Amino acid sequence: MSKLDELIAELCPDGVEYKSIGEVCDFRNGFAFKSSKFKNNGEPILRISNIRDGKIDTNNLAYFDLTDYAEDLSPYIVNKGDIVVAMSGATTGKIGINDTDNIYYLNQRVGKFIPNEEIILNKLLYHILTSKTDLIYQLSGGGAQPNVSPEKLKKIKIPVPPLPVQQEIVRILDNFTELTTQLTAELKAEIEARKKQYE
Repeated sequence: MSKLDELIAELCPDGVEYKSIGEVCDFRNGFAFKSSKFKNNGEPILRISNIRDGKIDTNNLAYFDLTDYAEDLSPYIVNKGDIVVAMSGATTGKIGINDTDNIYYLNQRVGKFIPNEEIILNKLLYHILTSKTDLIYQLSGGGAQPNVSPEKLKKIKIPVPPLPVQQEIVRILDNFTELTTQLTAELKAEIEARKKQYE
């Protein structure tokens, strides 16, 4: 019996409780930065196009100057570990995590999940959400201009096992992700080597 099986048998023998995202998370919508005030450098703005492959893609970032806005923009900061979602457009439903030490500012149409870590671990929420991208897209209505509302996101039900079970699940999934990344890199290198060989 694996450690995970033991924890489940001990801590949730009758099954895992499901809760809505709204019960375990706060949610923040992005700020409407004006494209006319975009700069070539300054503070980076996280737009829907910057969410790719479960992470934040730093190519094609837009920037702004804090002095151009009178508002307090601190609630829109995306810190290391924060989970974001594209809420409209072609990338609707895509989930990303800030796995860098850099901060970004949430643009409109990008949302940020703020989990209550006494109930659900941030990293487990990330793993669960990355498995729900198709569902989020369906909730957006699809079509030419899909658009999902925070209210619909908050109603999605997710499993919320006890925290020790969550910790073990995260450990397993992180190891699996690391192994997959390593194997992908090795496979790419092998393909390149074969191409050169055939040439």
